[in-house]
Amino acid sequence: MDVLRSLNESQKEAVLKTEGPVLILAGAGSGKTRALTHRIAYLMYGKMVSPQNILAVTFTNKAAGEMSDRIGKLLTADSWKLPSRLPWLGTFHSICVKILRREIKLFGYSQNFTIYDSDDSLRAVKRAMKDLEIEEKKYNPKAIRSFISGAKGELVSAKAYQSFAFDHFQKIVSKVYLRYEEILKKADALDFDDLIMKTVEIFQKHPEILENYQNIFKYILVDEYQDTNHAQYIFLKLLAQKNRNIFAIGDDWQSIYSFRGAKFQNILDFKKDYPDAKVIYLEKNYRSTPPIIKAAQSVILNNEMRSDKNLTAEKVAGAPVIVLNSPTKKEEVEFILDEIESLVQGEKKELCDFVVLYRTNAQSRAFEESLISRGVPYRIIGGLKFYARKEIKDVLAYLMLLQNPNDFIALSRAVNSPSRGIGEKTLAKISIDLDKAKEEIPKYKEFSNMLDKIKDFASSNQRPDLIIDKVLKLTGYEEYLSDGSIESESRLENLKELKNAASAYNNLPTFLDSVALISDIDELQEKEKSLTLMTVHAAKGLEFPVVFISGLEEGLFPHSQSMEDQFELEEERRLFYVGMTRAMDRLYISHAKTRFLYGELQPCIPSRFLQELPENQIEVIEL
Repeated sequence: MDVLRSLNESQKEAVLKTEGPVLILAGAGSGKTRALTHRIAYLMYGKMVSPQNILAVTFTNKAAGEMSDRIGKLLTADSWKLPSRLPWLGTFHSICVKILRREIKLFGYSQNFTIYDSDDSLRAVKRAMKDLEIEEKKYNPKAIRSFISGAKGELVSAKAYQSFAFDHFQKIVSKVYLRYEEILKKADALDFDDLIMKTVEIFQKHPEILENYQNIFKYILVDEYQDTNHAQYIFLKLLAQKNRNIFAIGDDWQSIYSFRGAKFQNILDFKKDYPDAKVIYLEKNYRSTPPIIKAAQSVILNNEMRSDKNLTAEKVAGAPVIVLNSPTKKEEVEFILDEIESLVQGEKKELCDFVVLYRTNAQSRAFEESLISRGVPYRIIGGLKFYARKEIKDVLAYLMLLQNPNDFIALSRAVNSPSRGIGEKTLAKISIDLDKAKEEIPKYKEFSNMLDKIKDFASSNQRPDLIIDKVLKLTGYEEYLSDGSIESESRLENLKELKNAASAYNNLPTFLDSVALISDIDELQEKEKSLTLMTVHAAKGLEFPVVFISGLEEGLFPHSQSMEDQFELEEERRLFYVGMTRAMDRLYISHAKTRFLYGELQPCIPSRFLQELPENQIEVIEL
């Protein structure tokens, strides 16, 4: 059959083994999407399986769309008439919505229930806290929402969560969780986590409904199996119980989302769940050159918790992996941008052929400033530009008020960051007469007095970074962000990076002027032919001809929060592996010997991952 002609032997085996449980351990760039889509085509036209009996599940709408397009093109190329409908194909959440629209009435919801996005659910959490008289100043609503989301990912209901709540904060969460669920139910609404949780609950409480869907979904295919959380794992396990025709494809070496609840152990335990499962390895890499593959594999083999694979590159040759040792962060950035300029001119490459990867969002700032000064267009994927991030804009609003007390836009932002209970009506009164408002509105008087203390400190010609420190302490903003969540860690790192940027200036006005010029050049992100900047997390699933991974230093990559825990350290190593295997033709890995932190040059220790690179596949450049 034509559908098999373009496959290698392992891919062909994955397509033809249609009955019973099958696990595909697919290395980076090994053609797993090809195997998945060709298998669906073979089921339909080789085995004559009705498309309505096939369920294909993935994690992103983009991946689902790509699979659908590939299947359509594949069947058209083989001169088959496209069926009136394609298989059930979509994300976990989109598939569950279809099921819930049919079955949710069993739980007292209407079939027209509303789906709350993250902002809607956060508002509902705040409403629950207000009803319970729990102050937002003491307990961050986003942190509470994060805990509730984590509980739902583990299929822990609000009632059951009460028995798991041991410390004080968890007990607060348990109260909010209960009230939050009441609010959602009254609003006839489900949040994003409910979509899978409620579907699983229906399957568990109503065996006849589960059997109905088991009879519909006779063949189940799931992409990126290593990224499944507990709720998704149970959803798949229940559906596959009867027919046991489950085809799971993924790569434990690329599991990097444990902070979202993903459990890569699910893919390693597949044989325990299905002892008769056929395991097939896709080990031919079609994306990267031999030096890149050998270097990446050398790193990942240092992990103990992993499957055994031996990736080989189909490309025959390639440049060695470049490891850059630079004296400072500034020289690291300038070398990378000079090298990109050289390759654009010398090899006629486009800016879109390049990507700069980093571990944390805060690292983008140095690249952005240099790119702007050079007039080079860029775009940031998976994150806002540094000076457009909320925590940065909040702190800058305080600084602008020090410069111009009449800047009401800055006031309206700063006055409720963190929240001080000053609403729109009160703000309108304040805007009419600031001095009069100080006398008549107690909450604003308190805010104004606090701002005066910062002004007194700043008036003695203090450095901008020290003024920022004073803002963070007196306003309580730093404490407000410190809720222990992953998001708060990232935001606090961004504030540290803001202080680093400010420490290069002698006075506040000069610093604010430079920030204003950077913030105003937003059109660069709109240009098509631009350099891409992103975190390594955001790069998963993508590929670029030339990849730069910056900041390979202990405490940065691997991250300081992960260095003392073996499980988290291994996830950091998987993350580095993902970054390396995004490269098609050239890979550069860089670190700085010193970085400017807290107004001083601090020595940096090279990342342990650099020691794991094979010497015969790398070229070291010393600046």
